[in-house]
Amino acid sequence: MAEYQLFPDIKFMIGRHDTDFVSNGTEISFCISGICEYSVGQKYYYLKAKNCIVLRSSSDTAISYSSDYCGITLLIDSQFKSTAFSEILDMQDIMRKMSHCESCIFSADEKIEKLFSDIYKEQGTSKVEIMRIKVLELLMLLSEQKNAHCEQQEIIELVGAFISRNVSDHYTISELSEMFGINPTTLKSAFKQYHGCPVYAYAKNRKMFRAAELMSTSDMRIIDIAEEVGYCNASKFSCAFREVIGVNPKYFQTEYKKLHTRQNCFISENFAY
Repeated sequence: MAEYQLFPDIKFMIGRHDTDFVSNGTEISFCISGICEYSVGQKYYYLKAKNCIVLRSSSDTAISYSSDYCGITLLIDSQFKSTAFSEILDMQDIMRKMSHCESCIFSADEKIEKLFSDIYKEQGTSKVEIMRIKVLELLMLLSEQKNAHCEQQEIIELVGAFISRNVSDHYTISELSEMFGINPTTLKSAFKQYHGCPVYAYAKNRKMFRAAELMSTSDMRIIDIAEEVGYCNASKFSCAFREVIGVNPKYFQTEYKKLHTRQNCFISENFAY
């Protein structure tokens, strides 16, 4: 992981990072490849390629990564006090706009994606000044980002929590819409808007990250873990696990378990490739 302190109150990082957010801070992350799971209390959000997440810091936030994850992160102190560029950018106003929700996931438009790409290319070139300019441009664009309001947010949160609590089961859109009294079409569109992925992808992501957690923190057999997350077919489980986590279950268990047991951490921290 590469890390740059671009401004006194803004830290820029390439790759994976732990959950030591700045106090009262905001994280802005862009996924280049792979997938990242954010666990905030009992809520889960999934950041995938070409998507951004704006997330307020929280003591109960945990981050988990697929093996092929590559991303860019800005950590900003919400008590931003730097006056280095106050004449061109009102950081207090930007922070207010970003603090309306606990988290927000959205697909990066062409301008935002290009800025992240440009910043990524500048890493390691010693052109910190250029990176600073690009970050300021990025913050200006993000402050103008219009995120659609999810009118069914409370119900969608309940659906997500229900799926997360029942990883061993499978539910159809029709079953979920009937259980929670919401139109199937509305459920599909609102769920993707709020959680960053469709219902079925969300369920599969949660199952696979839960399986990875069990592999790295328990002595359970892979076949038992597969059944624990609702897969009776070992081949289908292996395929799903590789699709989400990036490696097959056996490889993950044999190559990573000792590392994670020794460090006593969740799967989100300190992968070595």
